[in-house]
Amino acid sequence: MKYIEEHSCNLPLYDGELYLELHRGTLTQMHDIKRGNRKAEFALRDLEYMSVLSGNVDKDKIDTLYKSLLLNQFHDILPGTSLTCVNDTAREEFDELISTAKADTAAAAESLTDGADSVTFFNTTGFNRSDAVIDGKISLEGIDTQTYTDICGRVKTSAYVEVPAFGAVSLKTGASKHDNIPFSVDENRLETPYYSVIFDIDGAIASLFDKKAGREIRAEGGAPLGTFYFGEDVPGYWDNWNIDIDTLKFKMKPQMRLVSRETVSAGSLEYRIRSAYEIGQNTKITVDTVFYARSRRIDFHTLIDWKEKHCLLKVGFDVNVMSHTAKNEIQFGYSERPTTRNNSLEAAKFEVVNHKYTDVSESRYGVAILNDCKYGISEEAIDNGVSLQLTLHRGGTRPDVTGDAGVAEMVYSLYPHEGPFSVPTVLREAYLLNAPMLTAKGGLKSEFTPLFTLDADNIVAETVKPAEYGKKAYVIRLYEAERNRTVCRLKINGGGAVYETNMLEEVKTKLTADDGAYTLEFKPFEIKTILVEI
Repeated sequence: MKYIEEHSCNLPLYDGELYLELHRGTLTQMHDIKRGNRKAEFALRDLEYMSVLSGNVDKDKIDTLYKSLLLNQFHDILPGTSLTCVNDTAREEFDELISTAKADTAAAAESLTDGADSVTFFNTTGFNRSDAVIDGKISLEGIDTQTYTDICGRVKTSAYVEVPAFGAVSLKTGASKHDNIPFSVDENRLETPYYSVIFDIDGAIASLFDKKAGREIRAEGGAPLGTFYFGEDVPGYWDNWNIDIDTLKFKMKPQMRLVSRETVSAGSLEYRIRSAYEIGQNTKITVDTVFYARSRRIDFHTLIDWKEKHCLLKVGFDVNVMSHTAKNEIQFGYSERPTTRNNSLEAAKFEVVNHKYTDVSESRYGVAILNDCKYGISEEAIDNGVSLQLTLHRGGTRPDVTGDAGVAEMVYSLYPHEGPFSVPTVLREAYLLNAPMLTAKGGLKSEFTPLFTLDADNIVAETVKPAEYGKKAYVIRLYEAERNRTVCRLKINGGGAVYETNMLEEVKTKLTADDGAYTLEFKPFEIKTILVEI
């Protein structure tokens, strides 16, 4: 290879994804491992940010937690292709990691507040938001709130609390504001501030009409939105590793045996419908379909009591969007994959990876599927649109003989949006779903100013963390998320010298401020690491 590199010329260039036409089942097998991985990543992200804010940095402990995460991302653990005893150990380690990270994050947050009759909300994302959810029942003085019990029996309170990017806001407890309920129901019809909705007899969405855009979201002739697909899943080789094309093409059939359906919460912030289903021989599914008063997002909070072996479960959304490609999120960007099947290379991509989102868009409108712990999805052009089918569960039995039996919790979301794909239209909402606001008892001890601000909305602050090597500094990891060359200005609020480093935090150059901000130039999908001395 070295000789070829040195002596050959005009070698052919392949530009695009080197797609492995195997092991598609590893994107879904072993739900608890996949969910533990996603939740652990975000728990550590929150811990690092709150450690920087509070100044209480236990770097050795954070490193120990990261080593546990990285160990459980190793082949064959994260793919779900390990023995039962390995999976059991991984579950225990993920649970311990997440609980430890959350406890330390809560302690860091509470170190910034006093004991007053207040609640403080911390926004750990780089996006302005107002979607607070608090454990338990609580009232906030003059704030719109709504209390409900979720499908896991946990009492929660939603609150409309506006918090800026990487900001914090304290609110007094007291009598909440009671706004009018902006939802109306007439038999199988629901009117929300954004949509006119018609449900079919199984509780799926037969029609979803976007009032502002004036367009139907369900593809004409397509299946109702939120339809479950279920079928036998016996790959020719490597049970837990593979999903074969014949499974998706011939065996997956709609299955929606509705057992019960009721409205469990209707208030000024959301309208929540709970549906119970039976599929397969013994599996039960409970879904809370949630429509919001101030967001286009429609959440499906789902609990699956899985008892099938060698079966596959998907949920489908046939959307009225004409697009030959779909954008599937990967680390620090996205991969654009075909929805068409024009040749063997396209046909092989019948099940692909996505992280927090998959999006299909026209030039002025699009639809995204978001999730909080799923990684496999199929996307295929159909008459009048695209069929997006998120893979929820599968029951392979080799080498883990359990068939991944047990209770699986997840949230997936349908997110129609105006305009094409962008960070504000899609990625922002995916982050909000995966990184809920943190809360702490008491009010802020002092005035709170975000550590920094950015003036380009396609530049995402993925990480704020303590610096390595014992430096008295913190690190901001930024990336360009739309595949667009961008000049961005970064304003640091306080702190000392600022450096651009490589990802090992080795200094490349010292940055000089111009009119109080630092100018950064990003190539498409480029990652930059900024170190700020304290």
